[in-house]
Amino acid sequence: MVDTKDQGPYYRISDTKNADLLRERQSATFDVEELTQFMFAGPNNYFNVNIRRQITRQAYAYPIHKTHLPLEYLDSDEYYSVVIRKSFAGVKEAERLNITNKKYRDWFLNIFCGGKFAFQLHTSMFIHTLETLASDEQKEKFLPLARSFQIIGTYAQTELGHGSNLQRLETEAVFDRTTDSFILNMPTLTATKFWPGALGRSSNYVLLMAQLYAPDRHHPCGLQMFFVQIRDLKTHLPLPGKIACSVWLDYSELFLGVEVGEISTRFFHEAGDNGYLRLTNVRIPRNQMLTKLAYVDEQGTFHRLADPRLLYGAMLATRVNLCAFFALLLARAVTIAVRYSAVRRQGQTPSGKETLIIDYPLQQDKLVPCIASTYAFFYSFMKLENLRAQILDGDTILFDRLAELHAVSSGLKAYSSGIAERFSQICRVACGGHGYLVASGIKPVNNMLDAGCTYEGDNAVLFQQTARFLVKAIQKDNDEMNIDSSIAYLFSTKPAPAAIVDLDDYCRLFECRSQMLLKSISNRLMESSSPSSTPHDIFVKNSIELVHVAKAYIETFVLRALYDGVRKALGHNSLALVFEQLFHVFAIHTLRNQAADFIRLKLLTAEQVYQLETYSLPDMYNRLRPNLVTLVDGFDFHDNELNSCLGRYDGQVYEALMERARLNPTNQHKVHPIWTSIRQNPTSKL
Repeated sequence: MVDTKDQGPYYRISDTKNADLLRERQSATFDVEELTQFMFAGPNNYFNVNIRRQITRQAYAYPIHKTHLPLEYLDSDEYYSVVIRKSFAGVKEAERLNITNKKYRDWFLNIFCGGKFAFQLHTSMFIHTLETLASDEQKEKFLPLARSFQIIGTYAQTELGHGSNLQRLETEAVFDRTTDSFILNMPTLTATKFWPGALGRSSNYVLLMAQLYAPDRHHPCGLQMFFVQIRDLKTHLPLPGKIACSVWLDYSELFLGVEVGEISTRFFHEAGDNGYLRLTNVRIPRNQMLTKLAYVDEQGTFHRLADPRLLYGAMLATRVNLCAFFALLLARAVTIAVRYSAVRRQGQTPSGKETLIIDYPLQQDKLVPCIASTYAFFYSFMKLENLRAQILDGDTILFDRLAELHAVSSGLKAYSSGIAERFSQICRVACGGHGYLVASGIKPVNNMLDAGCTYEGDNAVLFQQTARFLVKAIQKDNDEMNIDSSIAYLFSTKPAPAAIVDLDDYCRLFECRSQMLLKSISNRLMESSSPSSTPHDIFVKNSIELVHVAKAYIETFVLRALYDGVRKALGHNSLALVFEQLFHVFAIHTLRNQAADFIRLKLLTAEQVYQLETYSLPDMYNRLRPNLVTLVDGFDFHDNELNSCLGRYDGQVYEALMERARLNPTNQHKVHPIWTSIRQNPTSKL
């Protein structure tokens, strides 16, 4: 598979056709390829840019990419058909190219399908859960079918009415000893599985999370996973059953069997095929409960085989990977916005010449913090991924540190998706009116990040889970616990710096802030304790402040991760100063947004904050100014990945906008038929 000639950069500076953009690249103080290799290269680097380049070239060499209009011009059925067709073509091409590494195969399919691979949940959650929770015998039976796409599956956990408490899922699996099977039911309307991707029209199997009852309905055994067929493998029809619909009758009595369909229209993710599923008295064999962790014998006795936290660990891996996804999405948005800002001229100087909008301090104040945050998010993900590997990838899972991984991954998912969504919107606005076009490439990114603030855990809920871990940790007796690495600083007695002299002073300021906020809320929780209030009541009452504490902790985690990146860059003379400047921007911008904390806690004076935001931050913008375009070029996106008229590498923005406009199918009519109809019948009612 590896072919080194396909691993070089996609573009050279000489490919730039816009004179302004060319000057930007020529003025950089470092080589963009050195930056890309430093950030993303190497077999131990999650992003392994050289392999990714090869895979990207292979994906875009396939002719299907030139056979349809831009997706925004297709109606929903055409859109779905194109996505499904491209997804199957991608699967076949990956097989032909012998891309067997799972991560690289997933990359290839995602790139091949323009980020709209229809079976993403099949290749990720569905197969990964089988690998993690199925017995060896079940793996031998189910995995070849899944990996060869003879079956297509999804992960059905989320229910119409369930919230963050997973233990309250309502779907039931009751063991029937007389038939050696499980009877699956969704006893209430709110038990309907709702939102799983690829469920509405695509999947023929689901991995169903349900409450197990064995040996009978009166003996709950907790949540278990079941392998369930929902569609006929030949006709693709839902498995037979009487299906009806009525809002005024008892829903559980309306049909027997499988009811499956697509949910109502979303703001975005139309390619996701999000669906709903109802099962009524559906029977599956006993051996279709995944049995690596537990099983039910012929008599209906429940046996636990392994620590149920294994399921928990498998779910955490998905949340960790989302943090990389959000960093990549933000990188796309800021690449487009910065490149366009280096092409677009606006306003008039006294000499009569228009100014590049990237030269305006207000534009820099929008985009430079976005660039710095993107680099910070890449490094935070790498730090989180290292933590995940330490805890989950060893010979034995470190169960005593799962809570730490859960807390950090929950908080970073919430923080990075929320900040990235806000910054992507800033990037959209920074591109003016053209930024509102789908053809800009930014609005689709913003929509994906918007959805990311909710799926795999609502951000407000996730921050509370991080806070719960922090409070529990700080209230423990230090002598009775091994302090987890990510929270060790919370127990430090090192004082806050009196002034900011070097980068480590920023880190210590943020650590002291996090430490002081956590101790304050911890004391308040203990003082609020009374016989009339439960711990839950006290936690909920203080949840606003607890979320704030969790955010402060994650901001410190991100800052420390970026600081680690700065230290690594010291070995690259041309990059070291630039990374230090990015660190200053991220630290001061974040500090500016949280100035009330630093002043109230007497970590900084109001005058110090004023000096930082009024003088230090704009100074960093000026120092970074020659490198802004090259910093986003370093993210190494192919033009096809950006799918943007505004963010093209060559800078041919206006030509691309006109070309995309002319492709609009509505322009095939010189005169729209409605106007012909009106002119032929001028007195008819509209």
